[in-house]
Formats: sequence, C-alpha cells, structure tokens
Amino acid sequence: MMMTHASSLPFGTALALAQRVLTASLSAALDTENVTMPQWFTLNALGLRGSTSTQVLSNLLATNGLDPAAVQELLTTLDRAGLVEVRDGVVLLTTAGAARHAGLRDRIDLVTSRIFERFDEARVEIARSLLQEIAETDPEQLTHRSAQAGRP
Repeated sequence: MMMTHASSLPFGTALALAQRVLTASLSAALDTENVTMPQWFTLNALGLRGSTSTQVLSNLLATNGLDPAAVQELLTTLDRAGLVEVRDGVVLLTTAGAARHAGLRDRIDLVTSRIFERFDEARVEIARSLLQEIAETDPEQLTHRSAQAGRP
C-alpha cells in the first residue's frame, strides 16, 4: 500500500510499518548468514556494549519476546558455537564472536545503506537521532509521565 504525502499516519502506526519493512530486510540478510534474529540481537548487543550481565542482556532480549528460559537456551547455543562466553553472570563475545559480529554488522550495514540511500541523508539522521533518544529513555519514566498526563 503506497501512502501519498497528503495522508499522515499516526506516529505509532508509521513506526510499526517502518519496523516491518526494515525487519524483513534484516531477516533476509540474516537468513543468508544462517543467523536467527535473537542470535543477531545478542551478538549486536554485546558488540555495542561489551561484556554485559546476563540479567541486563535478558532484559534487552525480553523486548524481542524472549523469556528468561529462551535467553538461557540462546546463550547456551551461542556458547557451544564458540561465539560467547558466560562467566559469573556476565556474557562476553569471544574472539570468534567478535569476528562474527563484525562480519554480520558489515553485511547489515550494506543492506540498510541500500534502503536508506532512497531518502534524504539529513532526514535519515534526524529520524535515527530521535529513535536513539527514545531508546535511551527510561521506559518507566515515560510510562509514569504518560499515565500522569491522562489524569484530570
């Protein structure tokens, strides 16, 4: 469905539809690499953050629908593949994991750059910056403010 510039989607709807388009491209790229979406999210979180506690990683992956048992199974799979190491409740990339993350990141960067080259670079940066700011905001703080705004 092609939207005209005259129609304006609500922010949440536009975000959900954009996520669907981007996720499909990401999924296709990961499929060619025999990597699942949760595996990529884990490798990428560790690649961006460095060593991360199992609890923090579990909380991050919960936003993608993984419960603690699924996170444990995922970490066991990645550990057996030699991509991560779990020590004393902390997860870190192994040398092989860091190399795998770098290769996947480069592949995904190529895919996303092809998508975003269709749009004005300044607008893409504004959207990225806004989404990063939202992502770095404490969800409880936003929820509390939203609930307070609805009160008389």
